[in-house]
Amino acid sequence: MSDQSPSRLLDKIIIRVPEGMRDRIKRVADSNNRSVNAELLVLLDRTYPDETKLDEHLQDIADLVGKLPAEKRADVWRTVFDRLDTLRNETT
Repeated sequence: MSDQSPSRLLDKIIIRVPEGMRDRIKRVADSNNRSVNAELLVLLDRTYPDETKLDEHLQDIADLVGKLPAEKRADVWRTVFDRLDTLRNETT
């Protein structure tokens, strides 16, 4: 068996954390049935989402709106755009 597991081929980042933080992360990871690494990846992915995931979420929204009765779609799209505008303003 090769000593090169697939995970060894991934990019690696080493970080220093304040005393006690690793233990706090470990407790949350355990409660989520994840490793510390997996827990950190979830948090990082939320903060730095892949653009293709954003496209997938937008497609999900479009699909959901498309399933609504035609007479409700315009109002729902207006709500979606208003919410996106609010979120955009909160992040700028």
